[in-house]
Amino acid sequence: MRIGNMKKNFLKKLVTGILAATLGVTALAGCGSAKTADKGDKVYRTLDEIKDSGEINIGVFSDKNPFGYVDDNGDYQGYDVYFADRIGKDLGVKINYVSTEAANRVEYLQTGKVDIILANFTVTDERAEKVDFALPYMNVGLGVVSHKDHVIKSLDEIGADDQVIVISGTTAETYLEKNNPDIKLQKFDTYAAAKTAFENGTGVAWANDNTEVIAYAQENEGYVVGIPSLGSQDSIAPAVSKGNSTLLDWLNSEIKSLGKENFFHADYEATLTDTYGADYEDTLVIEGGGDAAEADTSATETGKLDITPGNGETIKVAASPIPHAEILAKAADILKDYGYDLEVTEFDDYVQPNLVVESGEFDANYMQHLPYLKSFNKEQGTHLVDAGDIHYEPFGIYPGTKSKLEDIADGDRIAIPNDTTNEARALLLLQDNGLIKLKDETSLTATVNDIAENPHNLEFVELEAAQVARVVNEVQYVVLNGNYALEAGYSVGKDAIAYEANDSLAAKTYVNIIAVKEGNENSDKIKALVTVLRSDEIKKFIDDTYDGAVIFYEK
Repeated sequence: MRIGNMKKNFLKKLVTGILAATLGVTALAGCGSAKTADKGDKVYRTLDEIKDSGEINIGVFSDKNPFGYVDDNGDYQGYDVYFADRIGKDLGVKINYVSTEAANRVEYLQTGKVDIILANFTVTDERAEKVDFALPYMNVGLGVVSHKDHVIKSLDEIGADDQVIVISGTTAETYLEKNNPDIKLQKFDTYAAAKTAFENGTGVAWANDNTEVIAYAQENEGYVVGIPSLGSQDSIAPAVSKGNSTLLDWLNSEIKSLGKENFFHADYEATLTDTYGADYEDTLVIEGGGDAAEADTSATETGKLDITPGNGETIKVAASPIPHAEILAKAADILKDYGYDLEVTEFDDYVQPNLVVESGEFDANYMQHLPYLKSFNKEQGTHLVDAGDIHYEPFGIYPGTKSKLEDIADGDRIAIPNDTTNEARALLLLQDNGLIKLKDETSLTATVNDIAENPHNLEFVELEAAQVARVVNEVQYVVLNGNYALEAGYSVGKDAIAYEANDSLAAKTYVNIIAVKEGNENSDKIKALVTVLRSDEIKKFIDDTYDGAVIFYEK
């Protein structure tokens, strides 16, 4: 790859408001087979009906790494998904993954929206009255994580006015309500929402599966698992609709068969070792439904990308320096294996990259989101289109002179970007966190003049986006997008007080794209470029390099 600078002293800026992308992946078209239960009617599909359709609907988490999440290609990954992939393969059917939350797992089975739930589903007597569980494949208990400055080592240490965060529909919620009814619970529907609330200081502790809290404490400095085991040891198992005996019998047979090849140990090593380490493997894994089997682990073959080979063709791309050119540098090595030479030129502005693509001097650019592109086309008369969605960079609220949103006071100053796109995103994030209310709560062009309610009489310091981070010592809070936070040395996951949720309006709107001139989006070399940028290898590079400041776009 050849990288050249268009300007000697370029500023390491990134596209205005490049953010977003939903991580919350919605149910696919194959889920349309769900039926509404009439009295006495079955809502589920039998094993034969699933085979005849050629598709199976499996509910998994989309935001609960490492058990269920969405990756580079917009594909689901994780411990549960690894198992689900094998189910689809052995059944000989296509899998339609359905994004599931803890609170709707039972509902999705009772309505026939999914055929199987594989979403870290703990077996309980209460749930077993509503769904049918197959043989287990993992052990799990409950744990409690808290901040190092106030470690909760016993539930007795939780004060009368303290709140404990739980996710609705989980065993943590059930256990605490049954055994510790005096403890105040703050309930959230999603893992992402619970995580954000916890990090914002909403609760003194977070109760969840011990696998979750252990992983959280390892990944987030400053947090401690004060209670690693709460209550009895439970197991995680697949679940099907009540009465679906043919599918249940097949699942049980499948789990026993997989145990003979040590499948679930292989699953752990592929998906969980990085999070929990090798020491927990035998503790957490249940092999063959409880009948352990000694066998060699079969290696999975890594498939090649679906790319039409080039013949030494050059792909010329205009890009912003960070992270776009860095990501492209990684992609160049992969593209070379397919016969393409990726040539990247860095730009420090957002006008020339579009003009050089329009003129045909460059094949594509990587530096902007679709709203910006549409606005540019309208203003400049260009004919550029989106050839592929790659990543987003979440907006976050960061500490200035104050480190917690709960400490906000009348007259506090908040620094925000002053350009149309980024200012609207900043205001939407502040609105999502209850600090203001906009006249139009979904406006993507809102300014401070569109604030309808400002209960704290907050003062907004409007600055050019690249300058916001420089006033952290002069204001109480600052709002930054991921790239500028990265340049300022911040980590979204570790330093942000709050940040855009995966299902936020902004996250659904502002995704960094590959832009090309209309008519070129289906050329072999552009399809090759996009395929590589959406590959697992690039996703891993993004995850490993940017510490949450850049997030792969999950479709």
